[in-house]
Amino acid sequence: MKGFTPHPKDLHVLGINEKEFVRRGLRTTLFAVLLSLCVFALITYSVGAALILLMLLLLSVPVAVWVHGVKGIEVKATARRSDMDIAVAVFLDLVNVLLAGGAGAETALLAAADAGDGWSFEQIRLAIARAQSSRRSYWNSLRDLGEELGVDSLIEVAHSVQIAGEHGGRVRQSLGARAQALRHKNLARVEHEAEVRTERMGLPMVVLFIGFVLLVGYPAFSGTLGAL
Repeated sequence: MKGFTPHPKDLHVLGINEKEFVRRGLRTTLFAVLLSLCVFALITYSVGAALILLMLLLLSVPVAVWVHGVKGIEVKATARRSDMDIAVAVFLDLVNVLLAGGAGAETALLAAADAGDGWSFEQIRLAIARAQSSRRSYWNSLRDLGEELGVDSLIEVAHSVQIAGEHGGRVRQSLGARAQALRHKNLARVEHEAEVRTERMGLPMVVLFIGFVLLVGYPAFSGTLGAL
């Protein structure tokens, strides 16, 4: 059911298997339920509470905690795919520079993959290593990696190179155009995220302003009512 189970590709991107996710989710949910029961016991002891409150806690807390965990997996996977898009753009730029310098296609791919660090370049190196061991095309292996991780940029690059080769086009120009398109896409995404975060920062400022007005205005208002 959507919303209650993470997408398998999201788990694969984060390196988490389904059993591990279920185990973590159940452990977190159990802790949340126990914490809710403690809060309920304190409320009952202090002010008294109806049985319906206990039922609401037992029904809502596990669902809320589980959905929050699934949403967290989705957010982390999306962030990792965004990092992969940036890494792919850098990788293509490096390959393009090496090809322009006279390096062969295989040499350029291997050198560009070895030039970067982090999870994204590690996945690219593993894909190239698998292609070498199975004697497959490097771009086909990168396309398979994109399909496994749900990274559209890798799939699009592989198709672009294949089309360029089939129609006699220049691979370097195709890589350069794809790298430029990825840079524009990543820049637009970063600008959008910055705008969203700026908008989110406005709400706390409004709340603080309202609180300040109430703090300053309440004594004057109370004094005015007392003088009447």
